Amino acid sequence: MAGPTMPQSLSRRRPAPTGDEEATNILKLGDMTDTPALSVAECKVLLEQLASKGGRGTSNSDVYTKTREYVDMFARFKDPKTVTQVDAISSGLLMKGLTHFERAQLATLCCDSPDEARTLIPSLENKLTDEELQDVLNDISKLRDFS
Repeated sequence: MAGPTMPQSLSRRRPAPTGDEEATNILKLGDMTDTPALSVAECKVLLEQLASKGGRGTSNSDVYTKTREYVDMFARFKDPKTVTQVDAISSGLLMKGLTHFERAQLATLCCDSPDEARTLIPSLENKLTDEELQDVLNDISKLRDFS
């Protein structure tokens, strides 16, 4: 007696990773190198705006719901005005040679010291002095909501 047969897969195969994406001392983002990146808090604000405008399919989508739960839990900044202030602080770093990815990581991780920031984001090495990085980290930390 034969068991049940599996239906034919209708999805496409995912292309194999190219292996050129790497977030170490040398930042390699492949096709995403110049693509703007969002911090978790910016993503939270964006999803809230989408929901408030009655975005099509947002409330019924499992991906939307899980993403919303994730950003609600991990966003360090909850108020949209604060998120805008953090974005303004971190966007100034783009002029100093940081990438969008590094900017988003600094805004998301809220590091306490330059050493911690360089440990978590190794590509920051030799891009900012300790003083410059500490000033940015202090400005971001002042806006943080610990509720």
